[in-house]
Amino acid sequence: MFPFVSRRAAAGAAALILVGATALLTAGSTLATVPLATVTMNPLPAHYSAGNLAGFRTTYLNTDTSTISQLFLSVTTTGSDPAGVYYASARINGVTVSGACSQSTPFACSFRNIKPGYLVVVDLAFTPSGATTTATGTWSSNGAPTSDGGTSHGDTWDAGTATSTLRADPDYAGGFEVAANGEVANLQLVSASNLQATRLGKLPAGVPATVHDGPDATGVCTPTTTISCTGFVGEWSEVSVGDGQTFPSVFTVIITFYKGTPKAFVHSYVDTSVVPNVQAEELVTACPKTDPASGAPCFTWDSKTKQATIYTFHNGSYKG
Repeated sequence: MFPFVSRRAAAGAAALILVGATALLTAGSTLATVPLATVTMNPLPAHYSAGNLAGFRTTYLNTDTSTISQLFLSVTTTGSDPAGVYYASARINGVTVSGACSQSTPFACSFRNIKPGYLVVVDLAFTPSGATTTATGTWSSNGAPTSDGGTSHGDTWDAGTATSTLRADPDYAGGFEVAANGEVANLQLVSASNLQATRLGKLPAGVPATVHDGPDATGVCTPTTTISCTGFVGEWSEVSVGDGQTFPSVFTVIITFYKGTPKAFVHSYVDTSVVPNVQAEELVTACPKTDPASGAPCFTWDSKTKQATIYTFHNGSYKG
């Protein structure tokens, strides 16, 4: 009899011993297991609006005790515009890895020496051609973890398929921002049926960004000694930029009002700097007249355009 060897089985040393006319095969076999890892694929954001890019994020976390000598990623897409924009960026443990990924579909990335505990994050974006886009990711290795003596080849980890869809709601806008200083804006024409418009500006590069206002937008206001939750003239404007982190440079939230003049804004957000995360709020008051951004978080008011420009570092919901 002969030992069975599968694609992921490593045959050990075999000694053939002849006893008379009978051949006896003794063999030591070790089944090489696929190195442990956690992989994900998610839309970034879940919905894009007309004129914006669809985005996705796939991650690979090495939860094994061994180093992956070579790691590869392949991502196929549907619903992408062949003549549109394609973008991919990669980070290992938060540090950007230049040149790791192709800038076209199917996307292909390669990495070396992914040690135990290392997290690889790849963000992808492209111009959608219609109302639905998908991204399907597969991570693979042609190298061997050191624990099995170099006998495991071609291991794969299926990240699955994520879907991002077009959202035509005029109170919503969103997409993935490739370049710095980008903008995302919902319907900007205010009226008796559209009391508020929201636009994001000066956005950082390589982040998802969304805005949502209107009667179904939400936020949390808890009265304190410094914050009054009455006397608002507008609706909530929900703002999401990046992963909820605090950015080193300001971005702007520009809110146009159909009527009324805000005296201040309440900023409702989830504080991710503490564990567990907590719901928090702050009062946003007027900026200094010279160099408004230096007073962030703060806002300026233009009575002619009825626009408030909020200078901020953080996500959340704003109401004035």
